[in-house]
Amino acid sequence: MATLAQLEEQKRELEEKLDAGDISAEAALARIDAAIRSRTKKIQHSQQRLAAVRNAVEKGMSVEQAKAVKPKTAAQKKAARRTDKSVNRFE
Repeated sequence: MATLAQLEEQKRELEEKLDAGDISAEAALARIDAAIRSRTKKIQHSQQRLAAVRNAVEKGMSVEQAKAVKPKTAAQKKAARRTDKSVNRFE
C-alpha cells in the first residue's frame, strides 16, 4: 500500500505527462486522485480514533479498555432500528 507522499509523487509525475500531451495519463490521474482521497480519509479516521483513546485515557480508562471500544457500523445501527419497533404506516 502506497503512502500518501508516494501517491502525491505519482500524481505530480502523471500531471507532467499530461502537460506533455500524453492523454492516457488522464485516466490514471483520476485513479490516483481517488486513491489520495481514500488515503486522506483513512488517516483522518485513524487520527479520530487515536484522539478518542487519548481522551478516554485522560478521563481514567485504561488503554486496553479504550482501544477495545468498537463503534457500531451503519449496518448494525440499521438492523437495531428495524428490530426495535415495527411501524405500520397504513394505520
